[in-house]
Amino acid sequence: MVDEIEFYRNRTRRSEHLYKEASDITPLGVGSNFRYFEPYPFFVQRGRGSKIWDADGNEYIDFAMCFGALNIGHSHPLLVKELREELESGTMYTLPHEETAKLSKEIIRRFPVEMVRYCNSGAEATMHAIRLARGYSGKDKIVKIEGCYHGCHDALLVSIKPPKDSGDPRFPYPIPSSTGIPKETLSNTIVAPFNDLAAMEAIFKKHPNEIGGLIMEPVPMNMGIVLPEEGYLQSIRDLTIEYNIPLIFDEIKTGVKIAPGGACEYYGIEPDIITFGKSVGGGIPLAGFAGKEEIMEHVRPGGVAHMGTYNANPLAIRAGYVTLTKILTEKAYDHMSRLGEKLINGYNEIIADSGIIARIQSAGPMGAILFTDDEVKDYRGFLRCDKDLWFKYWIAMLNREVIPLPLGHDEQWTISVQHDEEDVQRHLEAFKEVAWTLKLGA
Repeated sequence: MVDEIEFYRNRTRRSEHLYKEASDITPLGVGSNFRYFEPYPFFVQRGRGSKIWDADGNEYIDFAMCFGALNIGHSHPLLVKELREELESGTMYTLPHEETAKLSKEIIRRFPVEMVRYCNSGAEATMHAIRLARGYSGKDKIVKIEGCYHGCHDALLVSIKPPKDSGDPRFPYPIPSSTGIPKETLSNTIVAPFNDLAAMEAIFKKHPNEIGGLIMEPVPMNMGIVLPEEGYLQSIRDLTIEYNIPLIFDEIKTGVKIAPGGACEYYGIEPDIITFGKSVGGGIPLAGFAGKEEIMEHVRPGGVAHMGTYNANPLAIRAGYVTLTKILTEKAYDHMSRLGEKLINGYNEIIADSGIIARIQSAGPMGAILFTDDEVKDYRGFLRCDKDLWFKYWIAMLNREVIPLPLGHDEQWTISVQHDEEDVQRHLEAFKEVAWTLKLGA
């Protein structure tokens, strides 16, 4: 491992210089805590198609794709052309414009929703979604799933990477995942395990007439990829109807990725509210929340507040409309699924041949490598994965000019429309070499 770190340093000398310069004037030298890693992050110069180039001129095949935000790839030529045209007309109006309705109709076509509102990030979308659920229900408490990340705001930045003492697996403690979160905030956040219907029902029974909403990733993607057990999501849907609790599907990661209509389509579930973001904007900041008319109509003066100077700006709306109607077509999904299957099958073969302790869990074309013997069904199972081995794998893949997935063993790879067979083959060749290196303990 020492050799891999030293190799990394030797090939990223300019990045090291830029990092030292940046760290003097900004915490960790990066714009988001997730972007930092030891010994220092490499600095990117440009991206195009399936590749990015760092400040030292190294080329990488990118399967991280900005934490999954770019399943159209880097600088898609069609989107670049359309955005150039939009720039000529203006980037902001803070007044309505025609294309907002066009994008909303496409969102409604893909998802089981009736009305849409826009914002600029996934964190904003989930913040507004839980406020809407509370405003509609008239109740204060929100239930979230242990280990799921819903953005960096106080009410939901809870029980992510908790300490060892996290309480009963069926009734986890609501542990803040940052300093600066008031204790009073946690009093209205209840944490539940994933894939445990009985635990969820027990929570609902314990807090009658108090729960204003349940927010969940239908496929948790901040613990690699964890699949819902058969029937689990439909049973959750039935349970929330029985207890009159609004169900929010956080589709920031799954939306328009695992299927054109996200997890709603993939699993055939109709939640009350959804959030969307990341890949919907094609790399331009765009997110939103949508739902049934009877719920969404509470967004109004004197009702649920939703404001924002940058909301539904014409540049972001154009990006979203072009992405969904002209790039992420049926043909594009066929392409991504085919490459995703090839990558997943290749990983499984290499794991079996090398004998390393690892498994692949996937949804649609997205996949994640988890260094464990056991299927990961919830956050506690994910915490038992070998994080140190994951980092050795990750830094070794970087040295072979493949970014296999975003930094953090809790992430997954993204296949974009601009990846091709050669990209997947090079990824697998790099992993084959790395897998045997890990097996031999190098």
